[in-house]
Amino acid sequence: MKLDWEAGHGPVTGPINAAATTLAATWAGNAADMPWQVGVIAAGAGLVGTHIAGVRQDLPRSSLTLRAAGWLGAGGWASWALANSPWTQWSIGTLIAGAIGLGAGMASTRNAKTKQEEKQTQAAEAVKIAGLDAKRQAIAAEWTERILRVCNQQVTMVGVELVDDDAGFTLDGETAAGGASWKTLQRYQDGLAADARLPEGCGVEVTKGANRGAFLITVSTVNRLIDDIEYPDDYSPLSLNDPSPLGIHRDGTIAAPVMRQLSAVFVGRRGSGKTNLMNVSLGNQLRQPDNLVWVIDLNGGGLALAWLRKWQELGRPGRPPIDWVADTPEKALMMAKAALRIAKARKTGYKDREIAANDDKLPVDAAVPGITMNNDEIAELFSMKARSNPVLKEVGDTLVQVIELARAVAVNLIQAALRATQDVISQPQILVQSGLKIGMKSDEREMNYLWGWDDRISPEDIPYAGCGAMKIEDTPARALKVYRMRPDQMGKIVQATSHLRPELDELSRRAAGPDYETRWQNTDHLFGIGDAPIPTPSESFVPATSTAPRGSGITATWNTESNNSDVQQQMQQADETVRRLHAAMAENSTRDTNLEKQFQDIIAGGGATWQPPNVDDLDDASDTTDPRRPLVLDIVKSAGPEGIGPTLIKGKFMRLHPEHKAPNTTVIGRWLKEDPQIHQPKYGTYALRPAPQEETTQPETNILPPGTTTSAPDNPQDDLLTDAVELVVSTQFGSTSMLQRKLRIGWAAANDLMAALEKHGIVGPENGARARDVLMPADQIEKALDKVRQTGTGE
Repeated sequence: MKLDWEAGHGPVTGPINAAATTLAATWAGNAADMPWQVGVIAAGAGLVGTHIAGVRQDLPRSSLTLRAAGWLGAGGWASWALANSPWTQWSIGTLIAGAIGLGAGMASTRNAKTKQEEKQTQAAEAVKIAGLDAKRQAIAAEWTERILRVCNQQVTMVGVELVDDDAGFTLDGETAAGGASWKTLQRYQDGLAADARLPEGCGVEVTKGANRGAFLITVSTVNRLIDDIEYPDDYSPLSLNDPSPLGIHRDGTIAAPVMRQLSAVFVGRRGSGKTNLMNVSLGNQLRQPDNLVWVIDLNGGGLALAWLRKWQELGRPGRPPIDWVADTPEKALMMAKAALRIAKARKTGYKDREIAANDDKLPVDAAVPGITMNNDEIAELFSMKARSNPVLKEVGDTLVQVIELARAVAVNLIQAALRATQDVISQPQILVQSGLKIGMKSDEREMNYLWGWDDRISPEDIPYAGCGAMKIEDTPARALKVYRMRPDQMGKIVQATSHLRPELDELSRRAAGPDYETRWQNTDHLFGIGDAPIPTPSESFVPATSTAPRGSGITATWNTESNNSDVQQQMQQADETVRRLHAAMAENSTRDTNLEKQFQDIIAGGGATWQPPNVDDLDDASDTTDPRRPLVLDIVKSAGPEGIGPTLIKGKFMRLHPEHKAPNTTVIGRWLKEDPQIHQPKYGTYALRPAPQEETTQPETNILPPGTTTSAPDNPQDDLLTDAVELVVSTQFGSTSMLQRKLRIGWAAANDLMAALEKHGIVGPENGARARDVLMPADQIEKALDKVRQTGTGE
């Protein structure tokens, strides 16, 4: 017979189970001819056992009484049935009646048990509150009442955690039954802060707790947002996988997102601290030995200048802090395309690396670093106006592809904008795919453009310059004060991290190609050691002109009768002149400002007021006796073998020879193309043509920042080949980029050397993204040198 026949049963199944068990036991005893006293003894034992168990379970007295009655009834019935028979009509009838009575009693005692459990729960909650010290207990009681008053929600506080410096506290609580969640309370954050009369710069933040019915309420009572907080003097190495400290939240915790898988958008009006935020982010990136820093800034590379010039002041220790700077649309396009090629190459080329790490994302380290592209002023690429420029449009479209494809291979973008509206950020994917969004001090409308209308953050939460709100993926936006980054700290960070800066891995170098290898050409101005290029209007935009009077212009009289035949004749003459000017302009690779001026004068005057220009005002590009030509040639000679562009030539001419009118860039280009002494080392630049025996000695590219010392071999081709043999065989590492770095030569020259080594049987064929196999052991360097000395370069 079961000792606890009520366990696991309700008012229906419990009595049935008890009656069936009693009947079966009695029938077996009757068949065995047991005396009737057995039923009494069994019932007594069951009564004692269940009573002891009930007391230990702290059952109410009603349950204990019901159990005792059930055992006594069952024992009495069993004794009578053993003495007579359990199968008589009387026996079965009394057993059923007893079971029905037991069921009714169980239903009654169950209700009593439920009420007792509720009382026990309430008592336990009271014990939790009583367990808090007096201050915590007062805070819990105060905020329980406040939430009921403001939110109309009954809650139970289970914990109060005080901030160490008495600057606030965190409430841990649970909502009452009925379906309320932490989001129910989050809607009333501002109301709770107002009801608590919190000072400016303080606030209430409601976040999720341990379960869906739990919540955490963080209350800040000290204004941490009003004063500047300097960037910490800790310049120790970080990792791209570590939190990147950007500032502090109102409760004193550090605002530090992990940037490994996040692209980001920083938005803020002028004076809000957005540029300072970009510099704080750059400082964190420089502390990461597993991350390369690239910068796109079409305003002269401004975001990178302070960092690069601090590096220049320090004597160029280690490697430059910024690995690549794009300060023109053309350079930005090169960088964007290189990043996209790198992303695609890494997706397949490093699959084994992901498998070895048991991860679906590329593990990053100093050997295979991540790449963070920092784009200042996103409107330069993604505004509606910028999209009308074909080069800028292609840059923007390429960067969107990088955002969409490159997260898993550790190529991410951090972009800054004045606003998050569509006229500034015309590509919706930028906001959608950016897992980190930070909005600096602004009004409510601007903030809602960035986060949406359901994020409970208001301008009152970030009232000062340098304040912002940070949203990481789907978490609620939280107020923060961004660290202050000053130029002297930039210098300290550059000095502390220059030896940590990684190099681009071999696979990514091959994917990036010559654009990456030549990235430091003509960048003296970024380091403060050369003249900045003079900005010129983009060819994709028509220069502004004066507005012609209404009704004037070449087409003003179409479909109307002319009252003046002379005017008609002048208009035809003007149309013919326009055609001649277009033909002349088409002959030039770049625009001629004199021709432009003539054309715009014709348009502004409606054709009728045009007069032939004074020939004295035009540059005669065909005049070989022009005294300015030798002056231009001197400027080109002084520029060295790297060459110089027409715009820079014009700027230097204006400074060096103010007594002469500077020739326009088209004329300069025509003069230099006609001069047999001049050649173009690369598109758009002009240099003195080297002597035939020296031309092959000139490195084809420059992989180091300008000003870095390089050395050229005495006998370039043969000496380079022997140097390459020694490097490859001694290190047993057949890497093209290694030759490029060690020999200070360009990518194409290094690639030619590697091909020559393959021809001489020193290295094997290309092996995908990996270094070539070295076919000669390290102890046979002399034998390898003899092989190449016998035949030279093989050319």
